Amino acid sequence: MMKVRFVCHSCFMVEFDKSVLIFDYYGEGKLPESFGKKNVYFLNSHGHPDHFKREILDLRDKYPGAIYILSSDIYFKKENRKDWICQVKARETYEIGELHIQTLRSTDMGVAFVVETEGKRIYHAGDLNWWHWEGEDKAWNNNMAANYKQEMDRLSKVHFDAAFLPADPRLADAYYWGIKYFLEQAEAEHVFPMHFWEKYELCRRLCSQPEMEGLLAHYHLIEYQGQEWDLC
Repeated sequence: MMKVRFVCHSCFMVEFDKSVLIFDYYGEGKLPESFGKKNVYFLNSHGHPDHFKREILDLRDKYPGAIYILSSDIYFKKENRKDWICQVKARETYEIGELHIQTLRSTDMGVAFVVETEGKRIYHAGDLNWWHWEGEDKAWNNNMAANYKQEMDRLSKVHFDAAFLPADPRLADAYYWGIKYFLEQAEAEHVFPMHFWEKYELCRRLCSQPEMEGLLAHYHLIEYQGQEWDLC
């Protein structure tokens, strides 16, 4: 069993038979009151306030035994470090609880996550994206393109059961470039857009983007917070 819920912005909840992964939750959007006896993992890709806020650490009172897997850019004083907070660096591999985790280096801040558990492989990009900004100088944009492709090439021909990928409207006509390149390198059974700042029309626009023809056979249109999909 694999159930996916769109919580808000870049936050998705992926629920399995024994465990629950909650990516980039920062306090917005609704989570279930309880997950029963399932193991709960919060995975936060970096410290930007639309991906992490320290208040979510208090949710351990609600979800006893929850483990937090946080990018190493999220700073903790020595006296505030807990054994249930695991900090991860880019381009490393970790075994945490039931999870096998590989990290990639973000083109912005922090990491992207490749998580394997219960026979499934999940990709959550965080802010690893092809950031092409109008008005930025050509050299900066070219360097960004090279850095993004370098990370994506690490995923060449890798199969994912679900992939969560940024589609940011602030990038204007370049909003889909990162998704396109990812899908040209890797394979994904289920593809979900994120980081679209609640501009749901962008999710619909992606479906008809001519350059994406043939790449979105497994694309899921997001229409509202709390939307769920029951996936095998």
